[in-house]
Amino acid sequence: MRPVTALTTLCLGCAPDLREDRATDSLPPSADTGALFTDGDERSLTVNATATDAWVYLSLSDGALLSPADPAQDLGWRLALQRYNLAVSGGVSGPAGVEVAPVEGQSLDEVTAAPADGWRTDLADADGDGVPEYALGDWYVYDATTHVLTPADRVYALCDGAGACFKLAVEGYYDDAGTPAMVSLRWAPLPSR
Repeated sequence: MRPVTALTTLCLGCAPDLREDRATDSLPPSADTGALFTDGDERSLTVNATATDAWVYLSLSDGALLSPADPAQDLGWRLALQRYNLAVSGGVSGPAGVEVAPVEGQSLDEVTAAPADGWRTDLADADGDGVPEYALGDWYVYDATTHVLTPADRVYALCDGAGACFKLAVEGYYDDAGTPAMVSLRWAPLPSR
């Protein structure tokens, strides 16, 4: 691990180019997944998605982090994270039939029902970059000058094949030390659509 220098401290706002992910062994030891916070039905969690070779799987119903033996068959997870990629358990990514609809111009608290249209799920790679077309692929705005990710100003409704629905906001990508892929999430249940 490299020692923190004054130059490093001054450059906390500078993030690595997304095409050059940091090796996981260079991350600070404090880069753990944060505690799950519950406020009524609302939950918030910071997920350590820093590994370049592993996904972190999340159950939205209880906020549990899961380790499915076969994610393609496991019905327990709804959201998976790896660096800046967010996959849902639907389409090409998983078996739970999760679909996503973006909700523009409303905060998480303002969203009270799943939208009637705009639903999508994870699809096979369509642009030849070797990465599926994730339904949550537009959760961030990327600044090509600074290489910084900023969460887009939108909330997502997620509904699974069993009828359970949630509203989700991605609230951050960096921890207080500037470590990327420390994804802050906030979500709550929605009535079934």
